[in-house]
Amino acid sequence: MKLIQLICFAGCLGIGWAVQLSSLDKISLDFFPNASVILAARMSSSFIVNIPKCISSSQFTPTTIRPAVAAVGDKVAMPAVTDTDQIKSLHSSSTAQVYFAGEFKSVSCRIARDLVSMDIDDGNYKLTTVVGYQVGVEVCEKAKGPFCNRALQPSSIYRVNFFILDENAVIRAHTGWSDAIQTNNVTTFTAYDGSFLGRAGGMIVITVLLSVGMFVLVVGLIVAAGLGGKKS
Repeated sequence: MKLIQLICFAGCLGIGWAVQLSSLDKISLDFFPNASVILAARMSSSFIVNIPKCISSSQFTPTTIRPAVAAVGDKVAMPAVTDTDQIKSLHSSSTAQVYFAGEFKSVSCRIARDLVSMDIDDGNYKLTTVVGYQVGVEVCEKAKGPFCNRALQPSSIYRVNFFILDENAVIRAHTGWSDAIQTNNVTTFTAYDGSFLGRAGGMIVITVLLSVGMFVLVVGLIVAAGLGGKKS
């Protein structure tokens, strides 16, 4: 009897039927590592979260990662999702509160669409580091593929869950829902409260320029004082 049930369950997975979240393996993930400044970023229509990297399993071959996004009413609320059929695509259900935002490859840690990366190039080699997944970067009318990573609403609260698929495109594991993430309530540039260490990106540039300018000024004063001393 158990064998028949197992075969039936496997068949259901193969034809795309709903999978109970309680039956999936659980993958541990720190969505917001404390050491990362970028993963602390919150914008008005998007945010960046950490991703599961190079997952290994003795039960299946992790091949694809499919992020799900849930709009929740407050920071305490959890998505009322018990199976994967309750997670929609915005292309077919534009008002869905819980939806799949896209897919990207796992195992090889290959960079895919919506993965934020940093490149370090000194002329001899190029080092690319995957930083995280940016939620909320697409306009659904222009998005290709079965899913849409729609821009988020300002001052709204969301949770993210990464689902891991095997080589047969069957969902086999998930990370569980992240802590609540609230987007900024930003309507103008001057209202931006600064996501990166409490400073806006523009402010970081300004600070660097002022520092360089001050250094040049000090050097100039020292040179002028030295030349003045020689003349006297």
